[in-house]
Amino acid sequence: MTNLEYGLFREHAIDSLQSSILLHQALLENQLDPILQAGKLILDSLRQGGKILFFGNGGSAADSQHLAAELVGRFVRERDPLPAMALTTDTSALTAIGNDYGFDQVFSRQIRALGRKGDVAIGISASGRSPNVVRGMEAAKNLGLVCIALTGGDGGPLAAVAHASIVVPSTTTARIQECHIAIGHIWCEMVDLAGIGSDSSQCVLLEQKIVTIDQAIAWREQQTHQTVVWTNGCFDLLHVGHLHSLNAARQFGDRLIVGVNSDSSVRAVKGLNRPLIGETDRAAMLAALSIVDCVVIFDDLTPENVLRRLRPDVHCKGADYAPPNGKPIPEASIVTAYGGRIEFIPMLPGISTTEIIDRIRAID
Repeated sequence: MTNLEYGLFREHAIDSLQSSILLHQALLENQLDPILQAGKLILDSLRQGGKILFFGNGGSAADSQHLAAELVGRFVRERDPLPAMALTTDTSALTAIGNDYGFDQVFSRQIRALGRKGDVAIGISASGRSPNVVRGMEAAKNLGLVCIALTGGDGGPLAAVAHASIVVPSTTTARIQECHIAIGHIWCEMVDLAGIGSDSSQCVLLEQKIVTIDQAIAWREQQTHQTVVWTNGCFDLLHVGHLHSLNAARQFGDRLIVGVNSDSSVRAVKGLNRPLIGETDRAAMLAALSIVDCVVIFDDLTPENVLRRLRPDVHCKGADYAPPNGKPIPEASIVTAYGGRIEFIPMLPGISTTEIIDRIRAID
């Protein structure tokens, strides 16, 4: 490659990446609600036993297969397989329908054969004008399927037929397709976060995040491809120091479980005038943080019994426990015995719950 060629390729690469960034920003600013509303339609269908049918041509056919595979297999969270299929993969059906009825019916005829009221049909076309995708969407609408369009440009007739449409504001096919797969991944994330296909013991949404030890163990056992991190504390009066520590702990793995001392154990450790906030409210505050996956309330003074059963990959402690001069860690032998490791988190100087409480009481 000559220097001239390298310079030319570099400029094109910069232009492509900048264009993609601007388009994604435009989606964030103008299309977020339609993306989420379409995602809700998908969730509603899956919850009611419906299936998701994807279809498109060329790169959009590849996106159809990609997204169907994320649902039938998994995206991130371990869960049951979900009913989804791409109408672009059965070469016998595609060629038979194309030969006997015309290429513009390759999707509509499959929709009529496989689609049922309550299913979701997702038609993907960068222009919104692919005749076979538009006819497939029309067939789906006539059968009572929920119709979602992923398009570009002005949306074309495909957007007009669909119940919900996301139109990428571009006429460049490659940039539109990059946005389409990002939108599809957002829908897959919504499925994961909603716990679709997950056992009731898994902790996903806020009301499910506060779990018993047994539920946490069941959930932890399903995280076979994830690094699970544990940290614990009283968390009375949640403050910026706690947020700093939780963020630091989350960096050590993929999932974060937070142990919270019960009211009785806080009193035993901190004195009869603590906690100021009850265990249920303290757990709810932690569960509201997006970086926290599960919250477990435990009664013991130390987390030894929980760790012995839960067996997280990483146990995080504050830097005041770090060797050689740190405070003793009673649970250290348990963690190392099952093959886990202990990591130490830097602490923000001058910030502690006890100091904050003392200052508040001094004001009174």
